[in-house]
Amino acid sequence: MTSHRRQRSRTPIRLLPAALVAALVLAGCSGAPPERGAAAGDAPPLVIHAIDAGSFQEDFNPFHLEGVNLGSTGMIYETLEFINKLKPGESTPWLATGHEWSDKGKTLTLTLRQGVKWTDGTPFTADDVAFTFDTLKKHPELNTAALDLKGTTVLAPDKVEIDFGSTSYAKLYNITGNRPIVAKHLFEKENPVTFTNPKPVGTGPYMLSSFSSQLYEMKKNPAYWQPGKPVVPTLRFPAYTANAVQTGLQQGEIDWAGAFVPDIDKIYVQGQPETNKYYFPPEGLVSLYLNLTKPAFAKPEVRQAISLAVDRDRIVKVAERGYTTVAHPSGVSMPGGDAYLPPEHKDAAYSVDVEKAKQLLQQSGVESSELSFTLLVPSPFTDWVNAAQLIREDLAKIGIKVETRGVAFQDWVSKVGKGTYDMTIRGTPGGPTPYLTLRTLLDGGLAKPVGTSTSGNYERWKDGETDRLIADYTATDDQAAQERAVQGLGKIMVEKVPVLPLFYSPSWAQYRTDKYVGWPSEQDPYAMPSPYTSPDAAVVLLHLRPAGT
Repeated sequence: MTSHRRQRSRTPIRLLPAALVAALVLAGCSGAPPERGAAAGDAPPLVIHAIDAGSFQEDFNPFHLEGVNLGSTGMIYETLEFINKLKPGESTPWLATGHEWSDKGKTLTLTLRQGVKWTDGTPFTADDVAFTFDTLKKHPELNTAALDLKGTTVLAPDKVEIDFGSTSYAKLYNITGNRPIVAKHLFEKENPVTFTNPKPVGTGPYMLSSFSSQLYEMKKNPAYWQPGKPVVPTLRFPAYTANAVQTGLQQGEIDWAGAFVPDIDKIYVQGQPETNKYYFPPEGLVSLYLNLTKPAFAKPEVRQAISLAVDRDRIVKVAERGYTTVAHPSGVSMPGGDAYLPPEHKDAAYSVDVEKAKQLLQQSGVESSELSFTLLVPSPFTDWVNAAQLIREDLAKIGIKVETRGVAFQDWVSKVGKGTYDMTIRGTPGGPTPYLTLRTLLDGGLAKPVGTSTSGNYERWKDGETDRLIADYTATDDQAAQERAVQGLGKIMVEKVPVLPLFYSPSWAQYRTDKYVGWPSEQDPYAMPSPYTSPDAAVVLLHLRPAGT
């Protein structure tokens, strides 16, 4: 699952503060040769940078959108299936060994894997799956995928039925692929909304072994249901600040990171090409969001004018260092999404037209005094900070005044989620098809009132045609009909401009091969490679084997 708060968590990098150096040395994160005979087993620990954080909160509740620590989903709590977004149509049985739809997509029957146990020794059963989905129904604020849950029925210890109020074929990824299952016997004693779950008990390959605000560690689950796995005995998550990661990568302190590095071949690979690797497959879409509750942005002419003024080629070249490409105006992921492109806009592409942008602003009737905004970005994401500066320059050419403001990551997540911003840059995760991205961008059901946090539609787009197309997609499992629905959504993106796509979001992943090999690659894309993508990160860990084997 790609969590809401962490569509990506990447880091720019400068100097390593002395205090952090000390903390890392204590954590065993020096650039010394790999440890052998580590306390938790024969293989060395793996040091992971997954989120830009100066400190951690003790939160391992996988129901939470904000503040929950990486690894809660996948490494500790597992999903029913693993769906590989890099290979559309490829899924792997996980806690469920099979699923079957009935009642025209309103009932999903799951057959569960037998012999799985929670790390406290309690057997995993259908009661746990039913409880997880019943909890989402009971607490709508936790139902971030907006599943239309009607109820659950436990048919046997290894079989459970989930009923929906509407056809839900299109929600399979949200049901089986990115919903971690929790232990009923523990969570039923707590309020899942406020419970921080400091001593998590999961079915996954790892168990939390220690926690502090500067470092948490996980050790392998010795009773994991996949025999002989995982091979990596210990995971270490130091609280790197945004300024420290590049140094950590250069000095070999970090084994696996998801960071933006400005000149990666020179800074990270040069001198150690045999061990220092990276892989950046596309993972989603990065867009410019305009808060549509602001009167000026509610005018389509203003949105179109801004889109015409922004030089996306320059953003990709300068801010993203050419690591990615400009997005298609429909928001459909390319290459590979040809069947989902709206036919009338198949060849659409962005171009800058300042004069036409000025004309559109005049037509909008919006006074120039109303064209002054703040562009909010997470300050640790230096590529986005640079992109914001370029956008500020572009919009100044058409008379729009923009102040760019960098804020702490969690502050940015909160403000954008609650709609308390003017403009922002944000990523949207990809899925097995472009539908997941477009639904996350546009679904009216996610357009919460300002002040209420949401997991998508951060711009607060409300449009009957959009919602009809989303309903059309979810009402069928016919691929041709689903493609037509996505084409309609793409047409809305091009013509009504509810969101302004900028570029495709890379899955940032740097990794070292001196301790472990078996990482995903262009030749073997078995999972998203970034450590901040869940449950993919756990799948990656389960593929690793000691170097030299």
